[in-house]
Amino acid sequence: GQRGTELRDNKGEGANNLGVFGEAQLSLDDRFTVSAGARLDNVTYYANNFVDPALNDRRSFVGVTPKLGATWRVSATSSLYASVGGGIEVPAGNETDPVPGSPAPGINPLLDPIRSTTYEVGYKQALDQLVPFWISYDIALYDTEVANEIVPYNGGRFYLTAGRARRRGAELGLTAQGPRGLFGGAAVTWSHNRYVDYVVDSIYLGAPGAAADYSGHKVMGVPDVMVNLEAGVEMHELHALRLKLGIEHAGPYYADDANQVPIPGHTVVNLTIEARQPVLRAGGIGLRGFVTVENLANRRYISSAFLNPDLANGVPLAFEPGMPRSLVVSFTASPLP
Repeated sequence: GQRGTELRDNKGEGANNLGVFGEAQLSLDDRFTVSAGARLDNVTYYANNFVDPALNDRRSFVGVTPKLGATWRVSATSSLYASVGGGIEVPAGNETDPVPGSPAPGINPLLDPIRSTTYEVGYKQALDQLVPFWISYDIALYDTEVANEIVPYNGGRFYLTAGRARRRGAELGLTAQGPRGLFGGAAVTWSHNRYVDYVVDSIYLGAPGAAADYSGHKVMGVPDVMVNLEAGVEMHELHALRLKLGIEHAGPYYADDANQVPIPGHTVVNLTIEARQPVLRAGGIGLRGFVTVENLANRRYISSAFLNPDLANGVPLAFEPGMPRSLVVSFTASPLP
C-alpha cells in the first residue's frame, strides 16, 4: 500500500543500564582458594507517548547479586569446587510492552525482575594415564531457585511472571585426544525444571474469578535432555585437515505452561571438513576455511516453537520447522606469518 496521512502513534522508548561489580579472591594455600563478589544492577526503561502524554511511563529494576565460591585442588590434575550466587535478569525491551488493548501505561505493570539463587558443586579431572589417549572431564550438579520467571502469552504479545520455579540438573563435559590426530568430545545436560508456585487467571478471558494452578508443571520451552557429541580426525600433514562428525540432540518439551502442546525431540547429524592451515598462498595471503553439511540425513524436525502460542480452530500455531540438509561454506583470508 501507500503511506497515509492518519497519525496512528508517535512515541519514544529507551533504556539505561548501569552495573557495578567487584570480586576478591584469597588463596589460603596452594590447594584451597575462596572467592567473594557482588554486582549492583540498575536498569531503567522509559516510554514517552506524544499522542497521549497520560501514557508516559518509567520503571527501574534494581538488584544486588552476591556470589561465594571455593575451589580445592585435590591433586595436580583434579579439583573440586562449590559456589552459591544470586542473579537478576530484567525484562527485555519487547517484554515490557503492555497487554494489547489495556489502559495500562507504556510499560507492562505485570513484570518484576527475575531473581535467582544458584547452588553448584562440580569436579574436574584430566587423565593422562590412559595411554595413548588424553582425556579430561568435568561434572557439575546445580539447583537454581527462580522467582518471577517471565512467561509469554498470545505468541509473545505480552508477558507476565510466574511466582516461583526450580531448575535442577547435572552437566557432563568430556574431551579426548588420541594418536594419529583422533579427537572427540561430549556435552550432556540433564535437567528437571518445574513451576513451584504458579497460578494464572489472566488467560481466562470472559470468566471472572477463574484461575489455573500450574504449580508442579514442567517449565515450558526447556528440554529435559540436551546432548552434543563430536568425533573426528586431524591430518597434520595435509594442511591440518580436520574431518569431524557431530551429533546434536534435544529432548522433547512443552510449548505451553499447561503442558498441553508437546514438542517432540530431535537428533541432527552434521559433517565438517576444515582446513585449519592455509591451503592456498599468494601475495603473502593465506586462504583456509571449512565446509559443513548440516542435517546430513535430511531429517524433518521441529527446531523451535512459539511459547503459549495462539490457536487457530483449536490447533496451536507453535511449530517452526528445522532446516533440511544444507551446505555451509566459509573461507578466511589472512596475512601469512
